Amino acid sequence: MSDQITLFDLASKPPSKSWSPNPWKVRLLLNYKSIPYQTHFLEWPNITPHLSSLSIPPNTPTDANPTPLPYTVPTIRLPADKGGAYIMDSKLIAAELENLYPNPPLVLNTAEEQILEALAPKFMQIMGATLAPKVAGNILGEESKGYLIAQREKASGLKFAEKGEEEEEEEKAWEDVVPLVREMGQVLRSKKDEEGPFILGKEVSFADFVLVGWMVFLRRCGEGVWERFVGIEPGFGRLWEGCLGWVEGAM
Repeated sequence: MSDQITLFDLASKPPSKSWSPNPWKVRLLLNYKSIPYQTHFLEWPNITPHLSSLSIPPNTPTDANPTPLPYTVPTIRLPADKGGAYIMDSKLIAAELENLYPNPPLVLNTAEEQILEALAPKFMQIMGATLAPKVAGNILGEESKGYLIAQREKASGLKFAEKGEEEEEEEKAWEDVVPLVREMGQVLRSKKDEEGPFILGKEVSFADFVLVGWMVFLRRCGEGVWERFVGIEPGFGRLWEGCLGWVEGAM
């Protein structure tokens, strides 16, 4: 067994680079704490077969998610000297890594983190039809692309628009999502700029990584997407700059 943490992540076109917002939360945490790790990229349809073959128990229902997918990324495997256990779900991973690697400290389970986690699915409800073709065309390899298209068509009952929405529909989605993005930005507006770039000011929290993980995803979606998102809420740019050292090199 490796003496490093293994991070299971969602593959992209070769050469695989991390793009999905949930694994990015954990990747940022690992980079922030300078914890050595290696990445095992999985194609979308291979996540469940591979992780279940490792005898990892499936995700259990919670009040927040009563019908979870059985297997998801991020998942990590701890090094042998830390017990060698597999852990699935970013919040559980964050708690265990903070316990095992307490320095530098990371603030977990803040009200701001809960707000952002609740708003993320609402963002995708509005922007999903706009972003899914960009993910399929700009990010995914053929195996994961086929899986995404099949899942979207099954959920919607409509043929997947690989070329994306019409310009008017995309503009409407961006208009509709502005209030929600500003609500996300509210977590940054409760402090003064001189207190620091992070959501808690000078203290780094997992909430920062939740938001920056989404910003990385939007940057990977294609030209103009990240810029448009950040343009709605100026504080996002300062947070991005504050976390850039933990992003660079892993893009």
